[in-house]
Amino acid sequence: MKRFSFSMQKILDIREFTERQAQIELGQAVAEVNRINEELESVAQEKLRMLQINLKSASLNEFLVHENYMKRLELTKERLLEELAAAQLVVDEKREIFAEAMKQRKILSNLKEKQFAQYKKEALVAEDNAVDDLVTSRHGYNKEY
Repeated sequence: MKRFSFSMQKILDIREFTERQAQIELGQAVAEVNRINEELESVAQEKLRMLQINLKSASLNEFLVHENYMKRLELTKERLLEELAAAQLVVDEKREIFAEAMKQRKILSNLKEKQFAQYKKEALVAEDNAVDDLVTSRHGYNKEY
């Protein structure tokens, strides 16, 4: 019997490639969200550190520098929150694309599995028939002599 061949193997290969690409893009988007979250955490820690500084004996100039730095940290935080919202939208979009690619690949994978199961079933039947023919022919061969 001939070897199993899935007629849509090239399409399945393309869909597997598309799924891997979508997974990579999703991973990159998630990495960007994580990077932004780390920056936000860093800004929060820096703000906390700055709030713990005792400014009772500070000069006016030191006080103004401190206030300007706190404002800068707040602006940075706001910018990062906007970036985080945009990055989260990208993650959601990439997740949908990945889910669709996975679904499309799974459809063909399931079809291939079903066809392979059918192929194995037919091969087993053909093998059984061949063995039966061999046994029958030997049995008939022995009766002639």
